[in-house]
Amino acid sequence: MSFIASIDVGTLLGCQIVLTLVYAIVFFCMKSIYPYLRGAGAVALAFFAATISNILLLLSGSIPAFFSIGLAHCLLLSAFVLFYTGVLHFFKSPRTIRYAWALTYITSALIFYLVLSHDHTRTLSYIIAVSFFLVRGVIALEILRHSTDRIFLKIFAFLMAAYAIFALNRVIFLLIYAAPPNPAQRNFLQTVSVLFSVSFAFLIGLSFLLMLCGDLLTLVKDESERDLLSGVLNRRGIEQRLDTELKRAERGGHNLSIALIDIDHFKTINDYAGHAAGDTALRDVVSAISSRMRAYDSLGRFGGDEFLLIFPNTSSADALIVSSRIKQSVRELSSPGAELSLTISIGLTQAAPGELAGPFLARADKALYNAKNAGRNCCRILLHGTDAEAGSERVILPPSRSNLLQQ
Repeated sequence: MSFIASIDVGTLLGCQIVLTLVYAIVFFCMKSIYPYLRGAGAVALAFFAATISNILLLLSGSIPAFFSIGLAHCLLLSAFVLFYTGVLHFFKSPRTIRYAWALTYITSALIFYLVLSHDHTRTLSYIIAVSFFLVRGVIALEILRHSTDRIFLKIFAFLMAAYAIFALNRVIFLLIYAAPPNPAQRNFLQTVSVLFSVSFAFLIGLSFLLMLCGDLLTLVKDESERDLLSGVLNRRGIEQRLDTELKRAERGGHNLSIALIDIDHFKTINDYAGHAAGDTALRDVVSAISSRMRAYDSLGRFGGDEFLLIFPNTSSADALIVSSRIKQSVRELSSPGAELSLTISIGLTQAAPGELAGPFLARADKALYNAKNAGRNCCRILLHGTDAEAGSERVILPPSRSNLLQQ
């Protein structure tokens, strides 16, 4: 105990200033480099506000109480509301921040009133303790609400809950010393209070940093599987998705169909209208396909002008209905030139039980080849284990589905 009491409180506050400033810089840099990182900007502002607050606390006794007590605690409360804002942004939470800011404004007004009236003892300490407890507690509840089965987030929520309870240390000071904590004074509880505050600041900043890093890794992985021109999955991404769907279909005994889609005469479009027009046509086709896809379908660019569309839990007959609608949607697009029109050819197939991706894709490619040989702007199906493997087309639709295709 004597060792802890001998630690200089000013030194601890100096460490906390450096710590919060480093976190502010780190989060600002992350936000500037990766603008799509949710919550990084708000948390950077939170740590910057905490830095200014700690500087004012360190200067207690050397500057007026209006700054060292009033402004310092208002900034610190604002820092936690900003941190709460960052947490809401990170989790894409629909909850409003208005009430937290309303609490901040009301508390700040009371703090400044009590400081200016030279009554910054018991009442002031109770107000600060309760407001910090409420804001930190709300942050803990929000993190816990999104933790589900993630142990790390549960630990983070527990940490914030402990920090909320720690805010009540001012009440303990009042009961023992009959005065609130003062950074200019040295005693055991004062030192422990600041030491815990530094520790909590480090752990909370580190926890949110780890959350952002996890999110960043997910975003980088998603970008590595995304085609920059079309915005859909690239070949690597769609092949991984196909492997996943094949395994899922095998486990659940579900149907799985795929469609290879080729833009008809795409080279002619590039040669006649230019590469810019070709890129526009490619994006328009992707948009038309996406508009007819179902929420659980996956689309990826398989080659230059070739796309792979995955239909989970779907038979080839049902996939043909969706593909026909896609084909019609593409036909309705504006043409890239006076003598050109946008159409697509589609090769469809359905996975056999236990089938690997290689032969599955090869059969879809044969179906696409048949569609091109049939004059393009059409859909063709090749089925596993039938005479369709030899190249003939075999499509058997129930009457209800046949009527749908004719509409």
